[in-house]
Amino acid sequence: MSNSAAYEWSYVDVEAERRRELRAQLAQETARSHHLRGQAKSLRRAYRTAKIDVDVITVPASADSTELALALDSARRINQQAEAELSRAAADVWSLVPAETEEQPTARPATARAAAGDGRTARAGEERAAQVRAAALVEAEALLERDGPACEPEELPLFARRLEALRQARSAEEARTLLHDLGVRVHRSTQRQRTAARTSALRAGLLDALEDAAPEDRRRLAAAVAEADDPAGLEGEVARAVARADAARGRSVVADTLMQVLRERDYAVGEDFADLLAESGSVVVPFGEAAGTAGDGVVPDGYGVRVALAADRRGLTTVLVRAPESGAEERVGGSAGHAEDRADGEVQRWFCDTQLPTIEDAAREHGVDLARTSALPPGVRPTAVAPDGSWPDNGLAHDRAPDGGPATDERAEHEEDQAVPAGRRRGKKKARPSRSTTYGQDQTRGR
Repeated sequence: MSNSAAYEWSYVDVEAERRRELRAQLAQETARSHHLRGQAKSLRRAYRTAKIDVDVITVPASADSTELALALDSARRINQQAEAELSRAAADVWSLVPAETEEQPTARPATARAAAGDGRTARAGEERAAQVRAAALVEAEALLERDGPACEPEELPLFARRLEALRQARSAEEARTLLHDLGVRVHRSTQRQRTAARTSALRAGLLDALEDAAPEDRRRLAAAVAEADDPAGLEGEVARAVARADAARGRSVVADTLMQVLRERDYAVGEDFADLLAESGSVVVPFGEAAGTAGDGVVPDGYGVRVALAADRRGLTTVLVRAPESGAEERVGGSAGHAEDRADGEVQRWFCDTQLPTIEDAAREHGVDLARTSALPPGVRPTAVAPDGSWPDNGLAHDRAPDGGPATDERAEHEEDQAVPAGRRRGKKKARPSRSTTYGQDQTRGR
């Protein structure tokens, strides 16, 4: 009769997630601020417009969510004000009549030719051209007022020349052609500029997200993001790198939480429990004083729980185990064996009914949710014997693989099938290897 359970753990650091979200938004607003600052400088350099200040908000790396939220609000206000000022400045530029064209000639070649021919037809054509030119000029100025600040800075002088040519258009057809040409150029320029702005914001967001990745991933991907013409193709890889780092951080939190929870219940937990568990290892923890909660004699010495964290997923397993020298391997059955089976079943029921539920609830209170994915109820199999070398020498120990590396979670999950059932085979007890542990419990067990 044995008992084990498998879980999928989840942990969300609400403050950390909020900081990450705010940092990403602030990175985009910062990129926007730099873009607007460049636009303002170009407009002032080309047209001597009033100076437009665009402050770039920065925050320390240790800023909490409250500081980041305030900084984000400030950056948005600054950018919105800068956009409004840029629009007004652009409107002043596009509506200006150049000095050399303020005094228009009273007669044009077309008017002179009209005087030589049909004066009435010429005057009608001139009036029509003037009407089309005036309407086109209004539309062009509205277009530049709306989209001018979003255009590429180097295109602004060209647009001014196109606008001036429109003012001087001598026919309706010429005015229409100039307006169409200006519209196409403005549209293409705004599209290129918006693409550049989006790319800049995306690059800034990805670089900021990589601050939460592991150092090796951060170095490798930051260089790739900075050099890529279009970093959109790296979004998935950046997200996976951050997810891996989040999982590693989560494993550490889960290990720390389990150490605290088991200690609160008087399990014999050593100082390096959390470190070993987070390193993809599995740890055997004797019940210690926790066994006393079951009543006198219900849980004999030599029982504990083996805890394992999966290395490549959010998996956790708990397995009830017995110490190798508990006598399980020397029993040959009979009435004594049946009595011990009944006692073993009592331990399993105690562990399943009282210990696991309280451990799960306590972990949730600390922010770690343990969702059971499978469980072996009490009474199905005898309690598994802990692998050689995994039981503590002095009450508190960790479980290591034979090669000295961490034991894998798969070994823990399938231990039920591989372990020696108590009271089911005869044989000589193997000598336990001599080993030391960093755990420091003062009690020793009789051997």
